Amino acid sequence: MLTIRAEVKKGELKVDGTYNVKVRITLNRKVKRLSTSLFITPQDLTKSLKFKEGTPIKREIDKLIYTYREKFANLQIDLNNYTLEDVCQYLNNEREKQQTIDFIKFSREWIASATMQGTPNYTTALNALVRFIGKEELDVNLITTEFLESFKAFLDKEREARTKALIQQGKRIPSNRSLSLYLVSIKRLFNEAKKKYNKKDRNLILIPNNPFEEFKIPKQEATRKRAISADIIKKVWKLPYKDVKKGYKATCRYNLAKDCFILSFCLMGMNSADLYYATEMEGNTIIYNRTKTKDRRLDKAQMKVDIPKLVQPLIEKYRDKTGKRLFNFYQYYADEKGFNKAINYGLKEIGTLLEVDDLEYYAARHSWATIAINKVGIDKYTVHAALNHIDEAMKVTDIYIERDFVNENRANTKVVKYVFGKS
Repeated sequence: MLTIRAEVKKGELKVDGTYNVKVRITLNRKVKRLSTSLFITPQDLTKSLKFKEGTPIKREIDKLIYTYREKFANLQIDLNNYTLEDVCQYLNNEREKQQTIDFIKFSREWIASATMQGTPNYTTALNALVRFIGKEELDVNLITTEFLESFKAFLDKEREARTKALIQQGKRIPSNRSLSLYLVSIKRLFNEAKKKYNKKDRNLILIPNNPFEEFKIPKQEATRKRAISADIIKKVWKLPYKDVKKGYKATCRYNLAKDCFILSFCLMGMNSADLYYATEMEGNTIIYNRTKTKDRRLDKAQMKVDIPKLVQPLIEKYRDKTGKRLFNFYQYYADEKGFNKAINYGLKEIGTLLEVDDLEYYAARHSWATIAINKVGIDKYTVHAALNHIDEAMKVTDIYIERDFVNENRANTKVVKYVFGKS
């Protein structure tokens, strides 16, 4: 027979002068005690630690015990042969279901613990959500399809106001990718919350709703084409270096941008983050895991790039003499973001010299792909593989194929030779 009663334990008086009220559950001569959110002072207890009648806290305790007894009555414990552990697990599940999950708090904690690249995008999206609701807390179950539609409308208004301001200032208007990116980021955070709080094996579903099932996220606008011609790339390569003052520790951003742009192009569009973090080289081959996607792929987005002779001097120029990493960029820049920012700053200066509007580091990657397909005749699948992208249609097949990167590196040799006349 199941019995439930409230009690406090002798010797468990807390520093603040209160006792935590425990629920004592007994079934088949086995006993379990569960903590509650109720606390009582000695003034509301008798000398034998019994609850004094007629006090406000006693009424709260009676209400709690009554609630528990009602819950257990629905379980039909004797009929279903439940054990004491089953009963306590059920009770814990019911208590957890009553919790309010703060989506903003959860998301901040998830972002802080995430190791993948791109977490700043999640923070920016979350900050937009906070602007929309006007506070730093949000019950996750209030995120409905209607809520998302309102948030989307809010983002549209923000975009319109920002565009108007840029027009008045005579500045370039960026592509409207933020709307899609923000909503995709919020969807990922919502799914991560469901993953943490929903335990199907225990029949514990704290976030039952799925608002993104019916909500349509707008398609992302095509990325602005950033490819430049082979002639321009060759001009970047042939640009003279700037003189650097004697004793000047850090690399001049113009010189850094010139070198890293050529390195990226000749290494099949290698990202700045991957140059920054690279540690492994076997013979003449750089082996790395693409920072942007390694946490989302079974193969850890591994890439193997043979170093063309053309850029061998640049590899040696920036080689980390400590052996800690492949390149010494980390010795001058605190993180990959600062490193990338310095490159793009230098590229603006190079772009002005070569009359290329808004030249960016990513243009090296775009240009490699464009030249490979349009000028050298490399098939799209090989270019796709060289950029280390995932082909969703071939995802299952890729599990069974061990990549040797031969075709990708052959393609790279042809592209480099086409642009520079040698590889």
